[in-house]
Amino acid sequence: MKLCLCLAAASTLAWAGPPEPSELAAKAKLYLETASGMIAAAPPDFQAGALMQLGVVTAAHDPKKALEFYEQAFAASAVLPTQSGYRLREEFQAMLAGHVAKVNPERAIELIVAMTPPPAGDADPRSGALNEITRQLLAKKRFDRAAEFLDQMVVGGAYPFDAITLVIKAQPPGDEHRQLLFSQALVGFQQRPQTEPFERFIRTFRKEMPEQTFQQAVRLLGKTVLDGKGLPEPHSQTMVAPSGTVTLTDPKDVEIFNALDLIADVDPAWAREIAKRPGLQAVLERYPRGKASIDVGQGETVTTRGTIRPGQSQAEIEQRAQVLAFETQKMTEAMRFINKDPGKTLEVAAQLPSPQLQARVIEMVAMMAGSKDPAEARTLLGKCVETLEAIKAPDWRANGWGAVAVSAAKIQDTDLALKALEKGLADARVVYKQEANPDDPNPFTKAVWTSTQLFKLLFHRAARSLGLAAEPLLEKVPDPEIQIIARVEMAAAWSGTPSTGWFAPSSRPKKK
Repeated sequence: MKLCLCLAAASTLAWAGPPEPSELAAKAKLYLETASGMIAAAPPDFQAGALMQLGVVTAAHDPKKALEFYEQAFAASAVLPTQSGYRLREEFQAMLAGHVAKVNPERAIELIVAMTPPPAGDADPRSGALNEITRQLLAKKRFDRAAEFLDQMVVGGAYPFDAITLVIKAQPPGDEHRQLLFSQALVGFQQRPQTEPFERFIRTFRKEMPEQTFQQAVRLLGKTVLDGKGLPEPHSQTMVAPSGTVTLTDPKDVEIFNALDLIADVDPAWAREIAKRPGLQAVLERYPRGKASIDVGQGETVTTRGTIRPGQSQAEIEQRAQVLAFETQKMTEAMRFINKDPGKTLEVAAQLPSPQLQARVIEMVAMMAGSKDPAEARTLLGKCVETLEAIKAPDWRANGWGAVAVSAAKIQDTDLALKALEKGLADARVVYKQEANPDDPNPFTKAVWTSTQLFKLLFHRAARSLGLAAEPLLEKVPDPEIQIIARVEMAAAWSGTPSTGWFAPSSRPKKK
């Protein structure tokens, strides 16, 4: 059934016009004041995520109170699972420490230092928190404290290249501390290789490193890649440029291709020898400096990565890479039209095989529509609605409905805004039903379920779009705990705070 764009159809909710800002502020305060008590009555594994969300929203106007919520969240996180390949507790605690750093960097340091470093071979979830703590210390001109903290974190964990980069950039040019940090970075890489962040580090400071240090770093990087050490999770890489499309399916070939220009600058003979690798030879005959030469002077390269799952055959990997190449080309084409002809962008989006990418493009166009002339906006939103309804995946479609609602509200089409939100909430309920299925339940804590994240974003957009008239929509949330998260997100919107975002753990639990 098509979603009507006219105002004639009756809405299930009453719209009484925009409320006074003071009304919204009062309602937001009430929701936040009652949320902590409601969270305390929820299951322990749910409390950690809900308390962190409450802290993020509260931090904008009461940092001291936010820190109390963060402390409670950290204590509650002790019940979250942690095992090989599924470090939800560590991922959550690291994210939490990053939020704490914005309020109290020293307390964040205490929390992150107390965490047990991940075993060798496991991804280190603390990187984001290290970066945020470093940023906060540097903002306060505490350069020595930032360097001291990172020195402390090097022991037992992956070397924090991105955080060290922030410290080096904060030092005056020619400062002796820079050379010391360059040398420490090489030692850190040797102790626990991570090829991607090390390559970024080398490129960032290529012109500032002493030549001998630069050459040593590049040789270390090349040898480590060829030895198959420190590589990221197995993935294919597809690059679409005006000069052509390149797809690589061997993770080692991917890293060599990306770093070959560095290797060629240091040791051309070695680079020529590397270029004879079977998976690279044909590609490098066309692009002799690897990624650096793929589209020099011809425009931007769009790079897409595809996960390689255990047990996949080479044929399956190559087939998936071909799909990614097509999707990347279509995404590039869609983005080319988004400003001058968003309707054309929607036509191209409909050709994408991935419902995720389709929905992402539709969401972008729908959000843009709100800045158009009302008549033009209605036409464009009508096309967004038609394209959304053609998508069969409710988990990807839901956010698009929220974007339609935001833009509809901007042009004062409250009927469309309400209907779009109801469509989005219906999709979120479908996903919730799947995740709450007792025969095959989602093994994650409910605070990070996909349906929870969908409800969260939809209610932030509902509160932005409809003000207090969004309250009755809470009845459409089938779970009392997720209702708590929805209420906090509404309070965030009413108080002018951005959405607290999507928390999706990078690790996955194994099904029993």
